[in-house]
Amino acid sequence: MPGILGIIGGLGPEATVFYYRLAVRLYRASKGGSPRVVIYSIPLEEMCDSVKSGSRERVASLLEEALRGLAASGATVALIAANTPHIAWREALETAEALGVKLVSIFEPAAAEALRRGYRRVGILATSATLEAGFYQEALKRRGIEAVHPPGDVQRRLDQAIERLALGGPEEPPLEVVVDALKQLEEMGVDAAMIACTDLSPHADKLAGQAKLPLIDASLEHVKAAVSILEGLGSGP
Repeated sequence: MPGILGIIGGLGPEATVFYYRLAVRLYRASKGGSPRVVIYSIPLEEMCDSVKSGSRERVASLLEEALRGLAASGATVALIAANTPHIAWREALETAEALGVKLVSIFEPAAAEALRRGYRRVGILATSATLEAGFYQEALKRRGIEAVHPPGDVQRRLDQAIERLALGGPEEPPLEVVVDALKQLEEMGVDAAMIACTDLSPHADKLAGQAKLPLIDASLEHVKAAVSILEGLGSGP
């Protein structure tokens, strides 16, 4: 039975499209064919309201709904095309295991890439909710890597910029805010910066062209890890 990649999307829509295109591109580059992919899109507003209200239980419920939908469609490998919903990672993982779906985290592959490159101090570009959840910091710490985030005033502007991008707003001036955050991290003496926000990932190439710091795109490492597992299951025509 060929493997099928399931994507929990909608968080936001542009990131979902980015994930789909990236999965197809990476799979074709490796296998020469196209993967089987199913997408379960959670309304952005529902997830954002759940996160803002601090309801981890509601986030977990939305992810469970999506995982059951993906499993019903035959997904064997799955990923969440967003960072913040990983606050309910343990609950989602338990649900996926019960359904027989291999759920791939976003933070472990990214931290592993930082270790592979030999970095010891990594700045994180993410929403405040993702930073407060601490899963990137924990994954990096287990590998002996220190996590650094922008100062409070810069982080507040970064949150606003990310929200505008998630809602489909224009790239400018939000990306100018991100570049400023990168400059702040550089001044703080980090070895590299990690793009830990799927709404920033579609702009990674543009950001790399304006940043002096080397960048790790967590979304790219996430999809690479999922596609690698999928390849082992023999997906494709």
